[in-house]
Amino acid sequence: MGLLVAACTYRGDIDNPAVRKVTWFSYLDGTDIRSACTKGAPDSYRLVYNARYEEQLRSYEATPDGAGGAYLVARAKGRANAFDVSLDDVLAPWRWRGSQARLSPAEYQQFLALLEQSGQFAGAPIGLRLFSGDFYWVGSACRNGTFHYHAWAFSTDGFAQLHFAEFLFKHDQTELAVNPPRKIPASEFLGPQGRQEDQTQIRFWLQVREDGLGGIPNAF
Repeated sequence: MGLLVAACTYRGDIDNPAVRKVTWFSYLDGTDIRSACTKGAPDSYRLVYNARYEEQLRSYEATPDGAGGAYLVARAKGRANAFDVSLDDVLAPWRWRGSQARLSPAEYQQFLALLEQSGQFAGAPIGLRLFSGDFYWVGSACRNGTFHYHAWAFSTDGFAQLHFAEFLFKHDQTELAVNPPRKIPASEFLGPQGRQEDQTQIRFWLQVREDGLGGIPNAF
């Protein structure tokens, strides 16, 4: 996994399905934000919602607008449907739906406060395991030239520490209904020993390190 992430570093263009496919782990890891986060760098925030990898993905990126507020770019993708392919865009089923909203200075400060309350800047929960078939959030942030990483998994505490989700959903204009978190059967977490009908689906594990994500050896 480490070699895979290093070889497929995200450098932009997440809207391109081909780019997303080969750089998704790096995008979740916030590699681009971390590498650009130096003294004097502009603040940048990315929150990604994994609502069961094959069911729905949502991404939110906020950057200051220079006037006290911020721009919030929302992206959402549900299950791909090959029947939606058209001659004009053969990759349409795999593309994000996107929208952009402007946060007023008061809204931007509210957003930052919700991140603070959620633990975004308190240090990563080292060792937390994230399963693609579960519901989880990951957050990458560059604030005042310092990089911060965090993650929240529904299976650990039911998102008890998460406070920013409703704010982001409220400003999301992608028109794709949110896939709400739900309890996943324990058998789905068992890997190759689990239910046989799940073996054709994409399943993988990630683990939170001090400053980002790493793969788990022998995970599926």
